Amino acid sequence: MSESKGRQHRRRHRERQRQHRHRRGPGKRNNVVMVRVDEENLSRIDELVASGQFNSRSEATAFLIGEGVNAKQEMFDKIAEKISQIQNLRTELGEMIAEDTKPPETAEQSNDNAQ
Repeated sequence: MSESKGRQHRRRHRERQRQHRHRRGPGKRNNVVMVRVDEENLSRIDELVASGQFNSRSEATAFLIGEGVNAKQEMFDKIAEKISQIQNLRTELGEMIAEDTKPPETAEQSNDNAQ
């Protein structure tokens, strides 16, 4: 590779890395999660960084989490469905309790409503 092409390649590579670090929009990483990992997993994360594909442990870990979530998408879909069912049951239960705990209507109120 000629010196000129080498510089162009490095410049393009740096620009891609800069874009990756400064993402905007829905893919932007702006949430912090602190985790503890064992030595083996830390070693794997460090290998990703050493490969030059990621600039930090944070970037490598975010990548691995994303890959894990994508790999288990079917499970997450089932979880979301169950959570929705639970929320609906809680709403239904709340409505049932609210109805059952209403004060009874007096005869006078019943007559007023009938007229």
